Amino acid sequence: ICNKYIYIKKTAPALFVCRPHSVLHFGTTGNEWTAPGEYWKFASQISKPVLLVKDMKYFFEILLKQNSGMDHLEIAWSLNRDNGTFSVITSEFLSLYEDESSLQMGDIDHIPQTKASYDRLLEPIPLSPHPEGDLIREDPRDHIYKHLFPECHYNPTFLISRVYDVKPLNVASKQTAIVANSCRTAGNIVMSQSRAMPIVRAFLNALHSREETRGYSLLRVVNVVRREDKDVGNRYLVELELVGPQGQKALVSHYVYALAEDSEKQTILCSPKAFSWNPSATVHIIVAVKNQARWIIQFIREMEKVYRATGDKNFNVIIIDYNSSDIDIQKRLKKATLPSYKFKKMDGNFQRTGGLQAGIDLVEDEHSILFLCDLHLYYPVNIITSIRKHCVEGKMVYAPVVMRLDCGASPRAPAGFWEVLGYGLMGIYKSDMDRIGGMNTREFKDKWGGEDWELLDRVLGNGLEVERLRLRNFFHHFHSKRGMWENNNQG
Repeated sequence: ICNKYIYIKKTAPALFVCRPHSVLHFGTTGNEWTAPGEYWKFASQISKPVLLVKDMKYFFEILLKQNSGMDHLEIAWSLNRDNGTFSVITSEFLSLYEDESSLQMGDIDHIPQTKASYDRLLEPIPLSPHPEGDLIREDPRDHIYKHLFPECHYNPTFLISRVYDVKPLNVASKQTAIVANSCRTAGNIVMSQSRAMPIVRAFLNALHSREETRGYSLLRVVNVVRREDKDVGNRYLVELELVGPQGQKALVSHYVYALAEDSEKQTILCSPKAFSWNPSATVHIIVAVKNQARWIIQFIREMEKVYRATGDKNFNVIIIDYNSSDIDIQKRLKKATLPSYKFKKMDGNFQRTGGLQAGIDLVEDEHSILFLCDLHLYYPVNIITSIRKHCVEGKMVYAPVVMRLDCGASPRAPAGFWEVLGYGLMGIYKSDMDRIGGMNTREFKDKWGGEDWELLDRVLGNGLEVERLRLRNFFHHFHSKRGMWENNNQG
């Protein structure tokens, strides 16, 4: 990207022309290459007439997009008259938009913003609005479902006792690997109303059977998530918005278990033993980085966005830095609006497993949740609550499916596919992570790829479920791996 000013010495109408070797956008777009001096090959190369006034400066921005190899670009101008000829704009007419010689890659406040500037052009999010009937997170004061159902033993048949091989079918929902790979833009399987409402009615019947909760009525069904265990029973996460006798609203979010269901009989629910999520568990977002200043800033802004939207103080950002030279990360973190953060510098070459393990080691509370993530992500504002709801200590980890954006796509104009074969983004309790042995820093010291499946093997081998859901507004931005690893074979 080139940001510059053109300095005008004489007032006159002018035409501009682009002569790209590859794709170029300069007001209009040319999609083919041209030879040197070939300014008339495509009509889209030439701009509409622009009036330039003497002693005025005009800002312009050029984006040249290429894949590999050598490339070049020419911008020429001409007086708008019959005998006008194009000549390349020379340095005497150009000046930098901003002198960047003393700036680091992380100094970006001077860069002009466009519609593609995703985070800055969003409407400001009010700080911790707490609207009536807040659905972003459960209110810890809402305990109306406590002891609502009898407790039942929970030992699903799909838990793995011996690991021979791991395939997507073992941990995904009812979708087979064939479907997942051939239709990678399909979302979660939607449960029919006829399957969901009997569970909701059974929940409400239990609610109305108790004197203290009899006055509550259903306002709306927020969410019902089913984990099927064929011929044994199904586990459900039931989320309902209720209204009390005095008009007060309450959100309940509770795991229930239904034994093998019979359409002709009333559904009986119970609470799976030792299977409940903790609405106040601290979530630690852990990322390892090196020399990706602008993506680091983007990550910090995403975390600020989540905090501004929810006011949730029970999450912590952990950044492990392999001695980045293009940004002062600690300085950025100190300026950030975050509930808490931890930062650690590491020496040597970048290691994803080593960096994540260093972040894990900074967490002292074994009853808190770790979320192992990558740098190039856009997060939904409910990410923290989503992680909490689908992590159950000693029972279940969460591996949300991210949408991998195509080159040129953005969260405002998303296009891409669900990354159904990747398990690198995982939420897991610290106690469970310690129990399975942490990250494999020996076999995956400086290798790219494979560490997620190796970790998944150990998760399943230790009797933990893996909850796998496609998460809306959770995007992985397209990027090159160039420069991310010192070993050129990894990229």
